[in-house]
Amino acid sequence: MENGAQESLEDGDVEEDTALALQRLVDLTARRVTQVRSLRSCYRLVQELGAGTYGRVLLARPRRGGPPVALKLLPRTSASRATFLREFCVGRCVSSHPGLLSTLAPPLQSPRHYAFAQELAPCGDLSAMLEERGLPERPLKRVGVQLARALDFLHSRGLVHADVKPDNVLVFDRACRRVALGDFGLTRPEGCPAPAPPGPLPSAPPELCLLRPPAALALRPELDSWGLGVLLFCAATAAFPWAVALAPDPGFETFAAWQTARPPPALPPQPWAQFSAAAQTLLRGLLALEPEERSPPIAVLDWVGEAWVVGDVGEGEGVGEEREEEERGWEEGEGAGGEEESSLDEGGEEEEEAGLGPAPGTP
Repeated sequence: MENGAQESLEDGDVEEDTALALQRLVDLTARRVTQVRSLRSCYRLVQELGAGTYGRVLLARPRRGGPPVALKLLPRTSASRATFLREFCVGRCVSSHPGLLSTLAPPLQSPRHYAFAQELAPCGDLSAMLEERGLPERPLKRVGVQLARALDFLHSRGLVHADVKPDNVLVFDRACRRVALGDFGLTRPEGCPAPAPPGPLPSAPPELCLLRPPAALALRPELDSWGLGVLLFCAATAAFPWAVALAPDPGFETFAAWQTARPPPALPPQPWAQFSAAAQTLLRGLLALEPEERSPPIAVLDWVGEAWVVGDVGEGEGVGEEREEEERGWEEGEGAGGEEESSLDEGGEEEEEAGLGPAPGTP
C-alpha cells in the first residue's frame, strides 16, 4: 500500500476528493492482497465472536506469533472484492484514531473467503454489556466522549460511518475507559448514495426509514449524529427508544410530539424523563427530526460536565454512596471469559476451511 494515497485520506487533503482518494487506495491495495489456500495457514481459528448478514468474525491467533486478533471473513459468494477492499482500506486509513478499531495488514483471499484482521476487544461489543441494565454515569460519558471524537475524526476526513449502533462499538475494559467504533462495511465518502435499509432499524433516522427501494439518500454526517443519539439512549437504558423512527411506532410518535411542541412541555414524556435537563438537551439536539438541525457528534463534549441521569450530580461534585458502589462494581468487574478451543480448529487441512461456511440463520 503506497503511503501517498493513505495519507491523503487520513489528513483530509482538500486538494483531492475523498471518494477519488479512496478509490485510488482501493486500486493500489487490490494488487497487494495475499492469496492463501486456507486461512489456517496464517491463523489458528479459536472460536466465533459474531456473525451477521455480511460475514463472520472469529477469534484467531497468528501462526507466526503475536497477540490474538479478530478475523473478519466475507464469503466470496456474497461479498464483492470491491466491497471487501473498500472496507479494509477505510479501516486502515482511520486506524490511527484510538476511538476507531484498528485494521491490520495484509488483506487475505482464500478460495472461499476474503479476510482481514482487526485488533481484538477483550470485552466484546457494547450490546453484550447492555443485556440487563444500562451503563452507570461515568462509563456512559466515557462512551459518549470517545464516540463523539471518533465520529468527528471520520467526518473531518470526509467519511460517514452510516452504521452507528451498540453492536458496532467494541469494548476494551468493563469501565469503558476505551471503546472503539468498528465495522466500516457501510462507511462511505460524504455525498455517496445510501440505499434504503433492508428492514426496520431502530438506529436509522426518519429520512432513511422513509426511503423505498430503489431510492437512495446522499450520505451526510447528520446520519451519524442520529445514530449516536440513539446509541446514548441505549447505553443509558439498555433499550431502544423505538422499533423504527416512523409513525405509527408509539415510541417515536411520543418523541416526535415532544420534539415539535412549542413551547416544550415542562415535564418530558417517559422514557425521556429519566434523563437530566442537560442530557435531554443533548439528545434532542442529536435527534432533531430535520437533518440540518441536528447537533454534530462533538456536541457531546459541551455537556460532559453535567449530570446525564436524574438523581446523579455533576462530575465535579462526586456521586452518592450507592452510585459509587455501583460504578465500582463495573470498574472492578471481569471482562470477557477466556478463550476456548472450538471445533473451528479441529477439522484439519483435509477439509478446506471446515466449519467456515455460513453461520446458522445467516443470510
